[in-house]
Amino acid sequence: MLQRRIWGPLISVSVQPLVSGVTAALIGIHDLDNQLGFWREELGWNIIEEGAISSVVARELYRVDGEIRVWKLAPVEADSGQLWFMQTPNSEYLVPRHPHTSELGFHAVDLYTRDCMATYDQLLAKGWKWPALPQKYDVPLSGKNIEVMEGFCFGPEGSDIVFVEAKNARSTIVWDKDPTLAYTELTSVVCGVKDVDLAKEFFGPEGLGMSIWYDVTMISKGVNIVAGLPSDSEIRLVFAAGGKTARIEIINVTNHEPTADCRQIQRPGKSLGQIGWSFLTTDLELAMAKVVSKRGRLITRPVLTNDPIHGSARVVAAETPEGAFIELWEQG
Repeated sequence: MLQRRIWGPLISVSVQPLVSGVTAALIGIHDLDNQLGFWREELGWNIIEEGAISSVVARELYRVDGEIRVWKLAPVEADSGQLWFMQTPNSEYLVPRHPHTSELGFHAVDLYTRDCMATYDQLLAKGWKWPALPQKYDVPLSGKNIEVMEGFCFGPEGSDIVFVEAKNARSTIVWDKDPTLAYTELTSVVCGVKDVDLAKEFFGPEGLGMSIWYDVTMISKGVNIVAGLPSDSEIRLVFAAGGKTARIEIINVTNHEPTADCRQIQRPGKSLGQIGWSFLTTDLELAMAKVVSKRGRLITRPVLTNDPIHGSARVVAAETPEGAFIELWEQG
């Protein structure tokens, strides 16, 4: 049985969106072939750019010693909801670890699939593990329930991937370009927080400018099975969206204490798997001011780079109010 309550307005619109979505999830990797066996061979994603971030920029921006090898991946060259692989010089010593929905920090990346059970069969046959069978559940939105089937897959080197089959899928870059494809760009990225309202302020209309599409608290058998949570777990879920995919899912398990805090190790050179979010912004100075005013923290000053993932850009490393790693950048 689904229990829910709605918090605040269902939709709020930013007057000045500084970001239009999560440009890319930063992924720490060591074994490129293993990664491509999953993302390219199974899901049809492509390498768009590859090369290196200089040791000077790596040190200034990411506090990493030495050159960082990078690969930009997306299906049909989607310009948002990408993956940016980052291989640091110490990658062979980093131990992959799959985060859990009960923890604080980055959880999973989500993308749409046309057929969740077919995806389960496809990837399971290739040895990719799933903690549970995909499950159906309802998401309350605008006064009605939206039926979703969702499966959770343990991907390469500590990455968690959620495959979502929605009855009423939202617009995506990939399916707008080619509706015959089985998979999309990242439709959302997921993080666990202590203070949902603080995260809403940071990413929302008065912060970085994303709209709050919904804010719901629910107990859902299907969600708890897929996420590996106790059956009585109540989840507060906030969905922040810009003009493009990927969106942000902010999660708090309201009736259980977090089982771990991963935020300080989920960053370049410290772990494999999801290590940050990258946001292209329309105004870097204003975005930096918003980070500070909404109780985040700037880690660096603007750093000039010309590399395969950002192109020619000014980039700032920062933290959310609870210490998750993000970067903001402006082209040119």
